[in-house]
Amino acid sequence: MTELVCAPITPFREDGELDVPGTRALFEAIRASGVGAVFTPGTTGEFTALDDGERMAVIECALEVFDADRVYAHVGAATARQAVALARAAYDRGATRLAAITPYYQTAGPVAVAEYFRQLTAAVPEAEFYVYVFPARATTTVSPDELAALADIPGIVGAKISGLSTEQVAEYIRSVPEGFRVLAGNDVDLVRLAAVGGAGVVSGVCGVFPEPFVAAAAALNAGEDAASFQPAIDRAVETVGGGDIRLLKAAAAMRGLPAGPARVSLDPPTEEQLATLQAALEG
Repeated sequence: MTELVCAPITPFREDGELDVPGTRALFEAIRASGVGAVFTPGTTGEFTALDDGERMAVIECALEVFDADRVYAHVGAATARQAVALARAAYDRGATRLAAITPYYQTAGPVAVAEYFRQLTAAVPEAEFYVYVFPARATTTVSPDELAALADIPGIVGAKISGLSTEQVAEYIRSVPEGFRVLAGNDVDLVRLAAVGGAGVVSGVCGVFPEPFVAAAAALNAGEDAASFQPAIDRAVETVGGGDIRLLKAAAAMRGLPAGPARVSLDPPTEEQLATLQAALEG
């Protein structure tokens, strides 16, 4: 089965505060669109700009809308100490599937990464953990062989690999044990990833352009050829700059979904980008 998981934006009010009712409404809209799971709050959800209480509020909203096994509650942090506290808090709120980005900003080596995940799994042994690998943003690299070693830690059942090509993700899939679930963060590769044995895609773009992603995932899970949906997926991803938070928020607002401003420091979209978005949504 190919799983389509949305990595949603996080709605904020115009004063910059977290929009909790808007977050819940956004999750409801995502579920109504046919997307069956969420990974939140992740990179697209501006987790680095949320305090710990806000991260729990987002996770609570997700759990109110989706079943626990459909919520990848992201608890990763720069330190094991903070990640452990977040993992315990998320589990106490009902989250059973936890994801954690590798330590970031300060580059962690394989020994430090393994210790980070051992502390997490020991803190919440009842939960399933997913290793979130995003070298371009975290600066920490986990090789396919190193991921295979992490898979030996009890409680680690899968991984999300972002910022790497399908060919590179395929190397991770070949290296890990059978049954270890590898999701990719490259929206555009939903169809291609299924062909190399991936478990699915975590997509920020499907939060605002769900139609081609939902249709492609349904076709794949029915054993049908999904190649015909690839051009529409390509156009959707290109329209939002590959998952640019500013453009995703602008597209969400154009669709009448809760969005608000970005909290991370980004230049606003250009008039040309906004016109392209509007045309795509009307097309």
